[in-house]
Amino acid sequence: MPNSVLRKSLEKARRYFDSGKFLHSTQIYHRLINEFPNFVDAYIELAFIYTKLGKENYAEKLLRKAYEIEPRNEEVLFMLGNICLKSKRFDEAIKFYTPIANLDYPVVHYNLGLAYYYRGDFLEAEAEFKKVLKLDPEFPKVFETLGEILIKRGAYEEAVEYLQRGIKKEPYNHMLYYLLAISHWNLRNLTEAKSAIETAIDLEPNKAILWETCGELLLDLGEVDEAEKYFNRAIGLDKNLVDSFINLGLIYTYRGKKEEANRFFSEALRIDPNAEAKIEEKLNLLRND
Repeated sequence: MPNSVLRKSLEKARRYFDSGKFLHSTQIYHRLINEFPNFVDAYIELAFIYTKLGKENYAEKLLRKAYEIEPRNEEVLFMLGNICLKSKRFDEAIKFYTPIANLDYPVVHYNLGLAYYYRGDFLEAEAEFKKVLKLDPEFPKVFETLGEILIKRGAYEEAVEYLQRGIKKEPYNHMLYYLLAISHWNLRNLTEAKSAIETAIDLEPNKAILWETCGELLLDLGEVDEAEKYFNRAIGLDKNLVDSFINLGLIYTYRGKKEEANRFFSEALRIDPNAEAKIEEKLNLLRND
């Protein structure tokens, strides 16, 4: 246990940190580590300060030293997992989160799920996010993230179920409506998909991808003139949306206006020189329609 001198020094370092005197605070923590090299709390709190200052490399070095001293310390494992997750070292993140997953902290399961997700292990990620919902049905973003995974797995009906639950809790989250639209679209529930994407646009009218997605859905519905308006709005918001330029080229090809079509295709190729295969694929679909 820390002696009285150590406790006073620790309290002083915390006061300096709370008042924004980070340099003074870090100096005390470094002195504590030198004098009490096995006092893990000093490593943890100094690592927290360095993380807040954007110096994750310093924080990680301290935490790895603390890990050598106390390899089962929950805070050390969690903080190391967070640093590894942020730096896209997903295998290491999973290694650090897994020993504390049995504590049933929602944030641990969520972060562990993210690590699995970004590693491409969708089933494991899905299981972790569902654990989060059992532990805390109000946890931020979990319905959105779970919806994305279910869509990637092709489990569209289940995605609709979770996304609708999420919308009841977050009725102004445009991403939930966007993902709901994608799910309904894949289920060929086109009317429901259109309603969902239009709601997403109402909530976030400056997101170009929403206008582009709605334009593509309108094309699927055969509403060509209306789709054109949405693609034009999309490129007005983001002039690098290759698919919107390609779709506008297809619309003008459909109308028999080759010159205008080529202008849009050329713009798409200017943005992405590799878009030629996609253009040819869509033209073939149009010819065979």
